[in-house]
Amino acid sequence: MTGSQWLIHDDNNLNPKVPAYAVVNLHGSYQVTKNVELFGLVNNLFNNHYYAAGTFFQTSGFNSNTYGAPNFFVLNDPRTFLPGMPLAAYAGVRATF
Repeated sequence: MTGSQWLIHDDNNLNPKVPAYAVVNLHGSYQVTKNVELFGLVNNLFNNHYYAAGTFFQTSGFNSNTYGAPNFFVLNDPRTFLPGMPLAAYAGVRATF
């Protein structure tokens, strides 16, 4: 569980916080023989959608190559959020000789 946090570079704490989140991760292994092991890992078991962090960026948009032309894709909200990792599962066999 990670508590809510202020956006990076929000020194006056005037913007809403990044919401708190919790994720469940699992890992395990089973030793089949002395030389063979099965293993598995699951990250974000319930596939929660969350933001790991937040910060600000320039909203001026992307410049046109033509002199005097307007900017492309001008944005209004300077906040940006880093999405958390989605569900991921890994499994494998480890063998030693």
